[in-house]
Amino acid sequence: MKRPLVFLVAAPVMVAVFARLALAQVSGPPDRDFLHLFAVVLFFFTLPVSALAGSFDAYLARALATPLRAPLIAAVGAIICSGLAFILFSWFLPLPFYLAYFAIGGAACTGLCSLLAGEYGGQGPVVQANSLLRN
Repeated sequence: MKRPLVFLVAAPVMVAVFARLALAQVSGPPDRDFLHLFAVVLFFFTLPVSALAGSFDAYLARALATPLRAPLIAAVGAIICSGLAFILFSWFLPLPFYLAYFAIGGAACTGLCSLLAGEYGGQGPVVQANSLLRN
């Protein structure tokens, strides 16, 4: 799949759908208006996180194979997501206990998107290991 499509469309939609399912599982069937509002907020929260992680993934796509790149992108997604959550919600929730949930969600989402965005079987430009060591 194409990288911008995966990171900018599939990632926010995936987060919104999975969060709605998890919220319905934990708390029972909540109000539909709350679920729709929750999905929209998570969609727009995930959009900058996935855009930054997608640009970093595109940068590393030429130098690293997909199995090496996906954990790095997951770590970047966890850092970006927990940092953004801390910036946005630190005034509202004083204790940083919620940052682990954002980090886990960001890592899972961006790591999966990095795996889905891999060009399997494609003939893209790849940097060879010996060319990285040249001066």
